[in-house]
Amino acid sequence: MTEIIDAPELAKRWRVPESWVRSKVRSRTATREQIPHLQFGRYVRFEFRSPALDAWLARHREGGNNNAS
Repeated sequence: MTEIIDAPELAKRWRVPESWVRSKVRSRTATREQIPHLQFGRYVRFEFRSPALDAWLARHREGGNNNAS
């Protein structure tokens, strides 16, 4: 089941700086590199434990299989 969370909460759960999470959402970031997110005006939220977010994490994990689909 997914849970809607904000950037500070995602950063806390992934144990990364909030600034890193925000940088992976910015429009300057290539679409493939962006963390899957929901945009509500200026508010950004994430579906924690969603298939899209889990797949993104698996693709970008250091030492992981970058060819995962």
